[in-house]
Amino acid sequence: MPRKYRKIIVYIMIATMLMGTIFTGAAMFF
Repeated sequence: MPRKYRKIIVYIMIATMLMGTIFTGAAMFF
């Protein structure tokens, strides 16, 4: 069970990082 939760947390962290990079890229362009 803990492993599954850890995987979910890792996926959430990756998603947040990707969204942050996208927002920063948009801010740089605009």
